[in-house]
Amino acid sequence: MKKAFLYIKILVLMLAVAVGTMAATRKTTQGFRLGETEVKINLYENEGSNITFFSPHHNEQIARVLAREFVDKYGGRLVEIESFDDKGKPSRYVRFTANGKTFSLDPNRIFTDNGRNCDALPAEIDVLVKDFADRLLKVIFADGKGLHDGEKFIVAVHNNTDVDSKEESAKSSDLTALAFVKTAGHGAFEAQAEGAFLSNMEFDSDNFIFLSSAKHLGFFVEKSFNVVVQKSSAKLRTNGCNVDDGSLSVFSAQNNIQYICLEADGTNGNFRQRQMFEAVYELLRELKPVDNKTVATR
Repeated sequence: MKKAFLYIKILVLMLAVAVGTMAATRKTTQGFRLGETEVKINLYENEGSNITFFSPHHNEQIARVLAREFVDKYGGRLVEIESFDDKGKPSRYVRFTANGKTFSLDPNRIFTDNGRNCDALPAEIDVLVKDFADRLLKVIFADGKGLHDGEKFIVAVHNNTDVDSKEESAKSSDLTALAFVKTAGHGAFEAQAEGAFLSNMEFDSDNFIFLSSAKHLGFFVEKSFNVVVQKSSAKLRTNGCNVDDGSLSVFSAQNNIQYICLEADGTNGNFRQRQMFEAVYELLRELKPVDNKTVATR
C-alpha cells in the first residue's frame, strides 16, 4: 500500500513538473511598421534549451504548431510572422500599403540585397523592406547577425504541398528533395545545392532537411531523412536569383551561421515532421556545450 502511494506521489510530481514546463512559455508580440501597415511578430520563449525556431510563412500551420509544441515541451524560442490574405486567412505573403499602393512580399526572400532586388521593388519600397528585414533579424539573432549565447544553430520550419497532388506540368518545379538533384529530372533548385542524400527509408520526397553546410549531414542521414546541403557561402554570392534568393538559409551561410530547415508535406499529417523536431533536440543534447557559436531554420 505504501509502495503504491509512493508511485502515485511520484506520478503527481511528474505531472506537475510537466504542466509547469508547458505553462512557462511566454508570448510577446511586437508590431513592425512596413509602410503604413503594422506586421505582428510573435515571440514564444521557454527555458530549457538554447535554440531558436523561425516560422516565416503563417499559412504553414503544421510546422508552426509543432514548433510551439516543442518549445512548450523542451524549451527554446519561436519567432513567428503573422500574415493574412484579403479574406483574413493565414497567408504565405505579407501584404502592406506604402505611398498609397498595396504590395505583397515573401518574408523569406528579404534577408539579402540580391534577394530583395529579385522582386524589382521601387527604391523607396526597398528601403522599407530592408528596414523590416533588419529589425526581424535582430529578433531572430542576438545582434542581427549571430547566434544567441549557447545556441548551436538556427532552425526554420516549413510545410509544402504534396507534389503528387499537382499537375504533371507543375511537378518539375515543385519544392521537394528531388528538386535539388541535377540528374533527377526535377532539378528546379539544383543551383542552390552542393548535393543531396536521398534516403531509401523516406517514401515522400516532400519531406527533407535542408542544411547550410555539411556539418550535421551525418547525424540526419543516420536518422534516414532526405538531406540537402546548400552551396558554400562563396558560391552563394551571386546576382542569380535562383541561387541568392534572399532566404534566411542564404543569409545564414553568408554570415557563417549553422542553419537547419525542417521541410515536410503539410497535407499528410505531422508524423514525419514531428520526428524531425525530435531529431533536432537530440542533436542539441549530443553537442557538447564547448563551442558557443552555432544555430537551425529556413
